[in-house]
Amino acid sequence: MKKITWIVASLLLVGTLSLTGCSDKTKDSAKETVEEAKNDMDENVADAKADIKEAGDDFEAKVKEDKEELKKDIDDAIGKLDRKIEEADAKIDKTADKEKAKWQERKKELNAEKEELQASWKRAQNETADKWDEFKANTKEKIAKVKADLND
Repeated sequence: MKKITWIVASLLLVGTLSLTGCSDKTKDSAKETVEEAKNDMDENVADAKADIKEAGDDFEAKVKEDKEELKKDIDDAIGKLDRKIEEADAKIDKTADKEKAKWQERKKELNAEKEELQASWKRAQNETADKWDEFKANTKEKIAKVKADLND
């Protein structure tokens, strides 16, 4: 009976030690998994930050390019308005009093459109990137209106 007790006690001791050893391995494995997940997460965060910065730089470059294009369009439209204003001045000098009032009114309209475009460009220089698309669309609409008006 003493032999059986010793054998049972030995088996219990070996079993307990085996289970405890397995538990340490599992804990170590879990710690490694957590550390790997943390490292992966840190790498993903760093990659995301780099991607966001690159996208921001790309957007800023596009806004700058759009502003340059818009400035060219505004300058072209203002140049056309200036020519039409000069034409109106010439017609005011050459026409009868009855027609002068018509051409003076037309000149006033052209000057107002010119001032509006110049004011748009001043605002364009101060527009932030997040409002740029809306501003650009509004200004392009004004330019189209001026061009349509000049074709009449």
